Amino acid sequence: MKKSGNILLFITKALLFFVVLGVFFIGQNLFYEATVFYFWGNYIILLLYTVNLLFSSTIYHGFRFGSIDLGEIILSWVFCLIITNSLEYLQLSLLAATLLRVPGFLVVLGIQLILVIPLCALIDKLYYRANPAHKAIIIYGEAKKAREYRNLIERHRKKFEIIHVVPHDDPLGAVISRIDEAESVFFLDVDKEKLELLLEYSFKHDKRAYILPSFMAVLLNTAEITWMSKTPLLLPNSPVMDPVKLFFKRVIDIVLSLVAIIALSWLMLITWAAIRIGDRAPAIYRQTRVTKGGKLFTIYKFRSMRPDAEDDYIPRLAAKNDDRVTPVGKIIRKTRIDELPQLFNVLSGAMSLVGPRPERPEIAEQYEEIYPNFSFRTKVKAGMTGYAQIYGRYNTAPDEKLFLDIMYIEKFSIWQDIKLMLQTIKVIFMFSSTEGISDGSTTALR
Repeated sequence: MKKSGNILLFITKALLFFVVLGVFFIGQNLFYEATVFYFWGNYIILLLYTVNLLFSSTIYHGFRFGSIDLGEIILSWVFCLIITNSLEYLQLSLLAATLLRVPGFLVVLGIQLILVIPLCALIDKLYYRANPAHKAIIIYGEAKKAREYRNLIERHRKKFEIIHVVPHDDPLGAVISRIDEAESVFFLDVDKEKLELLLEYSFKHDKRAYILPSFMAVLLNTAEITWMSKTPLLLPNSPVMDPVKLFFKRVIDIVLSLVAIIALSWLMLITWAAIRIGDRAPAIYRQTRVTKGGKLFTIYKFRSMRPDAEDDYIPRLAAKNDDRVTPVGKIIRKTRIDELPQLFNVLSGAMSLVGPRPERPEIAEQYEEIYPNFSFRTKVKAGMTGYAQIYGRYNTAPDEKLFLDIMYIEKFSIWQDIKLMLQTIKVIFMFSSTEGISDGSTTALR
């Protein structure tokens, strides 16, 4: 049943791909005769479109059914098709030596979306029929963290059915018997010696193991395998970045921030006016943040809170139901418009387009008291977007934010920066990513 279900899943994914390709081909022939060639010429056009489609579906994870929610999959395909058709429009315009009419491409995009959305829903349904929820157990070291992650896992009921929650200090035989009943095992802060033993047992008996990462585990995640004579060794990537890569990163920052400032100047002007009209207080908010090497700088944002938001001089992050946020502020926070003035920070060199999110020094100090390695994030320049901003949320816990930022630093490349910038466009429309911290808190510490 599972094998036949996965075959059907593959067929429907292929159908999704060829439906998108077919609608484009028909639309091209109907609306843009000047770009229709004979035999090999048409194959080349289809090949170009296929390459564009594969590129954008990879960037936006269009085929990651089962890994992300259906709503996010559909949103991924919206951006995937916009990017693919935009690239193809430019390529066909170059071939035709003139700018083609836009309405034809809008019709093609509309038909593609009408067909893609129900196909995505069908594939999602087939995926979970072929891959029903795993029976899962949680083995934990700290009860509070177990409760927290149980709530998190239970949000994914289509993927996991929690059958046991077991403390790691239970008798070894009892823990192993629980593992035997499960298909997936979650290890949360389990004692290192016991973790190694239980992980080896899980691997041996084909259990899928999920481990809450430690600082060391994240460093080793990107390590290269090197050899000393015939002995294999792990070599973690150095956090010291290649000067040539840093040069090109800076060039990209200057060019793209300048282009964005010019292109979005109308939006920034409207936002500035809306804030000023709202309460007649300054529209630009200045705040001290930490960047590379612990250096302090002044970050610029559109003000989304009341002018007296911190008259008590207590540094705090925005909460879920924060009454300090103004009506205009709610809109610009959800859409990330409040962060547009940071483009000037990027242009000046205080920030980069991609990098760890800069923290306030007072809050960073609180985090470092509990997580001494938190300062590792300042090995590179702070950024407007990055792993933590895309895969985390505003209220992501500092230890998780640290792991995400280390992953970015260890895997740094220009191509990775480009992918993260493109993925940021989708995140802007995922309003849950701007969710505030718990009411009554001042930081993201749990």
